[in-house]
Amino acid sequence: MCGLAPVLITVPSAASSPRIPPRCTYDQLEVAVAWGPGAAAGNIGIPFLIANVSRSACSIEGYPKLEIAPGTYKKGTMRVIRGGGMVFPSVKPRLVVLKPGGDASFGLDYGDASNQQDPYGAPCMVQNIYVSLPVRVSQFPQNYETTVNFNFCYANFEVAVTSLQAGPLPKEG
Repeated sequence: MCGLAPVLITVPSAASSPRIPPRCTYDQLEVAVAWGPGAAAGNIGIPFLIANVSRSACSIEGYPKLEIAPGTYKKGTMRVIRGGGMVFPSVKPRLVVLKPGGDASFGLDYGDASNQQDPYGAPCMVQNIYVSLPVRVSQFPQNYETTVNFNFCYANFEVAVTSLQAGPLPKEG
């Protein structure tokens, strides 16, 4: 005998470990702008609401993918950066569980005075944002359309987006 004591190994039972709902599907969710742009010292933040409109809980994690239209003017093209900005700071991605009727959110940030040599008005005004969420693949299209108005030229063709967060409003800085 080596004099080693026996080691007891315990395995958690199914009853003791929390059950994580499956990843959300496209048709379980709806996306909308919570309200128009809010400002803080030249930085603009737009909160987006994600609602679970189904009768089943589901989970979501990561970053939304945004396609902005229109998103080009002359030689400038919109870029969406992950991480957040001044109004909605960076939040590490984490699993968000959406109960039926529950909600999640993300924020979009941009500077409103980075490039004022381009025009204010129709050539540089965003009208639609198409949001893709990290959901299970289904037979439905994967984009949610929202209407937003802001001058992407003044934002110097760049916006930052936060990770998906629990609750109706993204964390504010």
